[in-house]
Amino acid sequence: MVHALERARRHLGPNGVLVLIQPRRAKRPFIALTAPGQRQAVGSLINPIFEPIITAAEAAVHNVLDRQLVVPIGKTNQTYRVTLANPSQLDAYLHTNTTPPRFPPGGRRRFLDLWSSRPPGARIQVTEFMTVMAFRIAP
Repeated sequence: MVHALERARRHLGPNGVLVLIQPRRAKRPFIALTAPGQRQAVGSLINPIFEPIITAAEAAVHNVLDRQLVVPIGKTNQTYRVTLANPSQLDAYLHTNTTPPRFPPGGRRRFLDLWSSRPPGARIQVTEFMTVMAFRIAP
């Protein structure tokens, strides 16, 4: 990732702005069932491969900051929600990533039990938590 940030810096030139979006370390994707007037939590997803990847991404950002190649402008935490119609859409959505998250032990069974007794009009809501950082390219 350091190389990607260095290349972006070369293409943008001095005073260019770089925006980096990455998953939040402290919050995992969250699944809920929603229906008009109600929301039923299913639980968070897990991804054992996530920790080393996010650690490497954070290290790359610190490396570029330590070398003063970019100057931080701001950082904010945001949520992204997607609504899906059925469990097969959920599986397709989760597997668009090269390292898809998964339900913890017992989580898929809980999800399927809740889905089978869902109220009319229920949908699946996936909430992802992102950190958005902005950097100015150092002269």
